[in-house]
Amino acid sequence: MFFLVKVLIGRAVVSLDRPFDYYAKEEGIHAGMRVLVSFGHSEKTVGFVLEEPVKVLSSLEDYQKEKQIRLSPIQKVIDSQPLLGPGLIQLAKDMASYYATDLIKVLNAFLPPSLKPKDSALKKSQGRFIDYVFPTGKAYAGKKGTNIEKLYGKLAGKKDGVRLSSVSAKKSLQKLIEDGYLEVRKIPANRIPEMVASSLRDFALTESQTEAYKTIVNNPDKVALLKGVTGSGKTEIYLSLAKKALEEGKGVLVLIPEIALTDQMANRFYSFFRDTISILNSSLSDNRRYEEYRRIVSGESKIVLGTRSAIFAPVENLGLIIIDEEHSNTYKQDTSPFYDAITVALMRKDIEKAQVVLGSATPRIIDNARAEKGLYLPVVLSKRYAASQEKDLILVDMNLPKAYDPAKSALISKRLFEEIEKTLSNHEQAMVLINRRGYAPMFLCRDCHMVATCPNCGIPLNYHKRSNELLCHHCDYRASASSHQCQCGGKEFMPLGYGTERAYEDLKTFFPTARILRLDSDITGNERRHEILESFSLGEADILIGTQVIAKGHDFPNVTLAAMLDADSSLRLPSFMANEETFDLVSQFVGRSGRGSKKGRVLVQTYCPKNEVLSLASKQDYESFYQMEMKERRQFQYPPFVYLALIIIKAMDYERCTDASFEIKNLLLSRVGAMRINIYGPSTPYIPHINGRYYRNILLKYKVKEEASELLKVLKVYRMANKDVEVLIDVDPGTEGI
Repeated sequence: MFFLVKVLIGRAVVSLDRPFDYYAKEEGIHAGMRVLVSFGHSEKTVGFVLEEPVKVLSSLEDYQKEKQIRLSPIQKVIDSQPLLGPGLIQLAKDMASYYATDLIKVLNAFLPPSLKPKDSALKKSQGRFIDYVFPTGKAYAGKKGTNIEKLYGKLAGKKDGVRLSSVSAKKSLQKLIEDGYLEVRKIPANRIPEMVASSLRDFALTESQTEAYKTIVNNPDKVALLKGVTGSGKTEIYLSLAKKALEEGKGVLVLIPEIALTDQMANRFYSFFRDTISILNSSLSDNRRYEEYRRIVSGESKIVLGTRSAIFAPVENLGLIIIDEEHSNTYKQDTSPFYDAITVALMRKDIEKAQVVLGSATPRIIDNARAEKGLYLPVVLSKRYAASQEKDLILVDMNLPKAYDPAKSALISKRLFEEIEKTLSNHEQAMVLINRRGYAPMFLCRDCHMVATCPNCGIPLNYHKRSNELLCHHCDYRASASSHQCQCGGKEFMPLGYGTERAYEDLKTFFPTARILRLDSDITGNERRHEILESFSLGEADILIGTQVIAKGHDFPNVTLAAMLDADSSLRLPSFMANEETFDLVSQFVGRSGRGSKKGRVLVQTYCPKNEVLSLASKQDYESFYQMEMKERRQFQYPPFVYLALIIIKAMDYERCTDASFEIKNLLLSRVGAMRINIYGPSTPYIPHINGRYYRNILLKYKVKEEASELLKVLKVYRMANKDVEVLIDVDPGTEGI
């Protein structure tokens, strides 16, 4: 007798994208565990057990003879308990099938660094523990009046323990431990006893919030689309739904679009559910992610709050998934596997029977269309919560010569300078958004007028004045700006264009006494970002300037001016999503002003003042924009009227990349048959050369998901036969159909 074990080898190689058979003599191995096995020339390779082992009653020798195979043994079981339960393993399989990608890539996305099914994970740190001293409860019977008794008196009442390192009287401490009065326990770093649990607090909903809450609760089987204007109180509904789920013994997942929003949302949830929450996002250290993951697996954490990848959290008895600001494009993974957290949430809903709530003031076009068709449950919050909805809108046409003063700034208009002066004199706050980091997007040679470009990608390098670097925002190539030399030999350069650094410099020059903060992705470290947001929230700064990270979800009651520079920049992108993403960004940012008792002002600088998208976004008129965009999507056949799949071909050689793209198109055409699938391309992407690799794209448009899924399977054979070419499949690039 032995156990037949199905093991997925932990290597991202297309030819290994299937389970291999191994054997074990004893019980104790379960699906969801990692094991060490021999494979190929490697004596020890990490594998992942995909299914519960099958008990085989015949002898190993007879089985091998009958099947004419030779099985290798499981050498070691790495995990003491499964990392993923049956539901999440099924989710991984469903994702691999839907997104036409390798299963091992999906599993690696599910797990924290130290628990991934790959060899390198075994070297990762697996949690940090701190030694704590606790009283055992034994009554002191030692000698009176000694230092030992004094130390005992100090520690005996410390039921939550004391850090071992904080006790200076080491000899007395050791004696108390030896005599059984104290004991040392290792406490995970994120669970130190100072984190005292607080009881649940009640809170009251307004009439409209109560109505929305009841509608969602009374329709548990439907995906709820909670449409609420900025400041309408969606978070209070989230809290009420989470409270109900916990009372029913169910777990909760809360997704937010940006790491910068973690603290704000976490503080709200901590105030009600302190000891039941885990935070998951990419800013955490490997140690912390391991510790949080273990807390979730053990069932200690009932609520998980995090960004996109938190959708994979192994929440026990999951009953509710909340996705806040669901319109955000950050829920879509932009590297393989190209999953959409909202689509994955719907998959978990089907597997685990959890309720899904999508919240936004500007829902995705596809989700609003689903609500219109009755596929989703529409829930509307039309009134703002404790704030005035009225705002003064100021549209500045930057094409007009008098719009700005070149002696001051080519980016910041005269009107914006006036509005900032008014804001400062009233002791109010302003937020300024420019969706481009760095000092200038181009570095121009004064001699030959050539722009400095990235040697890996061929695109202009961004100039970052603070670090005096030229930086590629795609491959992270860096070079010193002061030592850079043009191909013509020139050494004098001029920065062209604006980023957050330059806008900050201009504002600081003309408002020297104003307290100005900058927030963008160049500000590294979650603690530093939290410090900036906290400082602005407390009124310790007058102006906050940043990229789109400042546009979403923040609630600053004293902000009365929201100014957007170069508001139409995203409209220039060659994407069917350009209108929707521009509308979302502008509309969300408009909602940052006037959230307190004072009336807000919105200033939008644009070179396209008559653009309907900008006009509607500035007014936060979502319904009119939705109707306009649906008409255009229908005309040009884009989601939600069709589905999309993007095939990305990458190669080191230009000609090989081009040849491969035509080979793949011809292969698809030969297999498409009667399928209702249109194939476009190969085409050259917006940025055709990144980090030394050339790119080509092929786009599929189709009405039936199953047909496309079947067609895309042929690419696996091509990938196995052409290892010099990388072929990636992005299903639902940016969105999906209905």
